[in-house]
Amino acid sequence: MGLVGRSPARIPGRLSATASFLKGDRDTNAFSKKHGLFPAHSARLKPFLAELRAFSFPVSGLPVVIAVAAVRPVPQWRLGLLAAELAAVLLLHALGNMLNDYFDFAAGADRPGPDDDSRPGRLLVRGILTPAQVRTECVLVSLPLAVAAAIILAACGPFVLVFAAVGLAGAWAYTAPPFRLKYRALGELTIFVVFGPALMLGAAFVQTGRLEPAALLLSLPVGLATTAVLAGNNLRDWEEDRGGGVRTLTHVWGTRAQLWFYVALLVAAFLISAGIGAAYSGRLAWLVAAPLAAVPLAPTIRSLFAERRVPDLDERTAKAVSGLYLFMIAVLIWNGGLGGGPS
Repeated sequence: MGLVGRSPARIPGRLSATASFLKGDRDTNAFSKKHGLFPAHSARLKPFLAELRAFSFPVSGLPVVIAVAAVRPVPQWRLGLLAAELAAVLLLHALGNMLNDYFDFAAGADRPGPDDDSRPGRLLVRGILTPAQVRTECVLVSLPLAVAAAIILAACGPFVLVFAAVGLAGAWAYTAPPFRLKYRALGELTIFVVFGPALMLGAAFVQTGRLEPAALLLSLPVGLATTAVLAGNNLRDWEEDRGGGVRTLTHVWGTRAQLWFYVALLVAAFLISAGIGAAYSGRLAWLVAAPLAAVPLAPTIRSLFAERRVPDLDERTAKAVSGLYLFMIAVLIWNGGLGGGPS
């Protein structure tokens, strides 16, 4: 139930600090002015947008389009429902990002570091946002999320709640007590399930009302690629996580093995997507172009093997993965779907 490997004496200190933080500068403008962070007129908007971590949205939004393009040609897309799907998925992703930051900060897992300015987010540890403000943002994001979910539910029936429940459970249990899946080396598995099969099957179901084998098949490379983003994040943060009581796969098998795991996830995702696309669509372009989306990551991977720290590793990985997803969408649209079987 508690944090794995965490000294009990350290938790009250962080909780006390969090309680003190909650009682402090609640007004964003006043807080920003006091610390000279940025002009008061933009203080309310900028931290909110930064806390969403929009750079990560393509790894959840683009798979929705992949699933739809795999099961239906463009003229048959239910565009209104697609818009609701995208809104729901992106808002849920944003909510998960904020909950992750909030609970990591409350537990003491996120602490100030020398390269905070080079890393996405980190607004709580940098003192730009307070926990109270992050809670308010969670509520604000949840309201339109509920509206989008209600639209989908009304159009598709109660079975769609299964996919919604998996997404909500993953967003909450990832760092929230008493589950704290991330703290128990279950983060990668959670992300694979939520952003792979659950997301892809749910997106296709909203369009067709059926569980689509094509969406499930493509959820394998999509899930692996999105999991690579987290694997890179855990590789970068292994030392900080260890000091904060977080136990990820990096701590289970070491940084070198985690680096190879990160590379293996990417290689598998790109090669499997290329193979599936070539076999099912008959388009050899998959074999040639899909792996090319990974080329921009080559300098980053060289730096990692040279044991150089890459502060924005998660953001760089997300961009490369997004390139793969965009290519998959283009070929699926060109082909009119994945097709019924290998050609």
